[in-house]
Amino acid sequence: TMSTPHAFKSTKSRLSMPTPLLEAYNPRPLALLCIDVIANNFATRPTLRGIPTRFVPKVTALLPLDLPLEVAGPLVEDEVYWKRRATGRWANCQLSEHGSSWKRLFFERNLQDFLEGFDVGRQSNEELARLLGLSKDFVFSLRLRQLLSHIDLAAFFQNVPTLSNLQLSYGVLQIGMDYERSFFGMTPQDVTSLAKALRVTETLTSLSLPANQLDDNAVRTLAAGLATNSTVTCVDLSHNRVADRGVKALAKLLGASSVIVALDLSDNHVHADGGKYLGRALRVNSSLQSLDLRLNRLGDEGGRLLLDGCRSNASLARLNMSCNALEAEAAQALLALLPHNATLTELDISANALDEAAARLIRAALEPNTACAPAPRALRLIPHPSRWRTACGPLD
Repeated sequence: TMSTPHAFKSTKSRLSMPTPLLEAYNPRPLALLCIDVIANNFATRPTLRGIPTRFVPKVTALLPLDLPLEVAGPLVEDEVYWKRRATGRWANCQLSEHGSSWKRLFFERNLQDFLEGFDVGRQSNEELARLLGLSKDFVFSLRLRQLLSHIDLAAFFQNVPTLSNLQLSYGVLQIGMDYERSFFGMTPQDVTSLAKALRVTETLTSLSLPANQLDDNAVRTLAAGLATNSTVTCVDLSHNRVADRGVKALAKLLGASSVIVALDLSDNHVHADGGKYLGRALRVNSSLQSLDLRLNRLGDEGGRLLLDGCRSNASLARLNMSCNALEAEAAQALLALLPHNATLTELDISANALDEAAARLIRAALEPNTACAPAPRALRLIPHPSRWRTACGPLD
C-alpha cells in the first residue's frame, strides 16, 4: 500500500525535470540518433549505403539545402529534398515544364541561370565545363532567354548528351540605355557550331531560335545541319530575318522522308516565292502538322500558291496565315481547298484584306448543305465567318 504514493511521487518529480534529464530517462531510439549523425556529416561523408529504405527520407529531410551538387546530385533521389531546395531558391517553379521532376527542375533552372549570366570575360570555361559535367545526367530541356557569351555550341551539346529541347536567344534582357548591336543575334560562327551539333545529336527533338537575327545565309547553314538529322521534329525560327532563299532551304527539309512536325516562321520576311516553295513541299510532305506564317509578306500570290499545295497534303492540321496581305486569289484557293483537304482543322486568316464577297463564299463553304453532302469536317477558322466585319458591318 505504501508503493503507490511513492510511484506517484516519482512520476510527478520526473515530469517536472528539465528536458536534458527527462531525455536521460527516455533516450531517443538508436535509429534516430544514427539518422542525425549521418545527416550532420553528410557533406564530408556522403553515403546512403546500407540505410534501410524506410529511413532514407528521414535522412534527406535533415540534409542542408546548400550541399554541393557534387555530393547531392549522384546520391539524393528524394523528390521532397529537391522540392525544398528548388522552392527555397525560386518563387515560381513550373514543375510540368520539367518532366514533373523536382530534381530535374533544379538542375535545369540552375544551369539556365548560370548560362544566362555567364560572361567569358569574368568567368572561366573550366567553371562552365564543371557545371555541365555535374548536370549532364539531369538536364533534358533548356530555355535560355538571353545569352551573353558565344560559347562553342558543338562542345556544349557533347557535354549535355541528354538534351532534348533547346530554346536559345542571343541577347541581353533589361539592357536599358547600354544597348550595343553586338550584344544581339547569332554570329556566323555560332550558326556553324550549332549546325555541326545538329548533324550528330541523337536526343534533340525541339529547336527554338527566336529573335536571333537569323538571315537567309544563317538558315541555309542550319538547314544543312538538319538535313542529316532524324530526331528534330519541332523547329521555331520566329522573329528573325528569314526571307525566300532561307525558306527554300527549309522547304527541302520537308520532303517525303521529313520528320519535322511543327515549323514556326512567324514574323519574318517571307514573300510570294517563299509561299511557292512551301506549297511545293506540302504536296509531297507527310509529317508536318503545324505551320505558322503569321506576320509575313506572302501577299495574294504567295497565299494562293501555299494553299494550292495544301490541296494534296494529308498531314497539316494547323495553318496560320494571319497578317499576310491575302486577298481575292488566296480566298479562291481556300475555297478550292476546303472540299479536298480533310485534315486541316485550324486555319487563321485574320488581319488580311479579304473582302465581303470572299467572306460570304468562305462562310457558305463551311456551312452544311442539306441538299447535298455536309461540310467535309469541322474547321476552326480564325476569325469565324460569323464574326467577320466589313465596311457595312457584320455579315448577315
